[in-house]
Amino acid sequence: MTGNKDQKKTQEKELSGLRKLAKRRWFYPALYLCAASLVLTGVLLFQMHGADKANQDQDQTVFNQDKATPHVQNAGDEVFEWPAKKGVTEVIQPFYDPKATEADQQAALVNYNNSYVQNTGINIGADDEKAFTVTAAMTGTVTEATKDSTLGYKVTLKHKNGVETMYQSLGSIDVAKGQEVAQGEKIGTAGNEALNKAMGVHLHFEIRKNDVPVNPEHFMDKSASDVKAVTVGAKAANESNPASEVKDEGSSEAPKQESDQGKSKSNTKSNPKEGSSIDNSSLDSEN
Repeated sequence: MTGNKDQKKTQEKELSGLRKLAKRRWFYPALYLCAASLVLTGVLLFQMHGADKANQDQDQTVFNQDKATPHVQNAGDEVFEWPAKKGVTEVIQPFYDPKATEADQQAALVNYNNSYVQNTGINIGADDEKAFTVTAAMTGTVTEATKDSTLGYKVTLKHKNGVETMYQSLGSIDVAKGQEVAQGEKIGTAGNEALNKAMGVHLHFEIRKNDVPVNPEHFMDKSASDVKAVTVGAKAANESNPASEVKDEGSSEAPKQESDQGKSKSNTKSNPKEGSSIDNSSLDSEN
C-alpha cells in the first residue's frame, strides 16, 4: 500500500509541474513551434523520398531503353558490299591498274572498234552465265538511270565525300532518277551491251572518287570516306586512254565503261587477240 501511495504522489507532482509550466506565457507558442517543426520536417522528408524514387525510376527507364533500342546503322557507317549475290558471281575482268604486271594489265584491256581502252571498273558474271540481280553496294541517291545504245541500261548512285557507284550493262532497271536507294536494294538485272557482246551477260561495276575511277576490289568492306583520291600518275594513266574515247555511233555521249576484252579466267570466253603481246606504245598509237 505504501508503494501505491508513493506512486500517486509522484504522478500528482508531475501533473502539478505540467500545470505550472502550461500557465507560463511562452509555453504554448513554444509548443506550436515544435509541432510545426515536426510537421514541416515530415513533409520535407516525404518530398525528398518521392523525388529520389522518381529519379530512380527515370534512370531505370532510360537504362532499359538504351539496352533495348538497337543501333541503327546510317550511311556514314556503311561499308561497300558486293553488288550481287556472293558465291554465284565473280570478277570476270579486272580493273586496269597502271602498277599491275603486264599480264594483268593486258587482261584489263578492252578491244572496241579496233582500239584498246582500259577497264575503269570490274566486270562481274555469274557462274552459270545467266542474268542475276544487281543490288546497291551502298546507300545512295540515284543521279542517273538511263538506257544507252552502247552500254545498255546504266545507273549511277551518289554517296558522300564525292564518291559514286556506277552499274552498267544492265538488262533492266528497277530505280528512277532522284530515288533514295538503300544498301542491298535491287537496282536491276545484269544483261548485255553492244560495247561487248562477246562477254555475255555481266555487270560492269565502278567506284569513282570525284569522277576518277578506283579499283572496286580494294574498297569492299570499306567506307566511302576510305576511298582516297587517286594519285596524279593514276589520273594521268586514266586520262591517256579513257573510255570516253570510245564513241557510241548512235549517241553523242561517250560511255564511261571500258568494253570487255574477254574473261580473265582461262576457261571463259577467249580474247580475239589473246596470246598476242600488247605494249603501251601500241595502245598510245591506236588511241
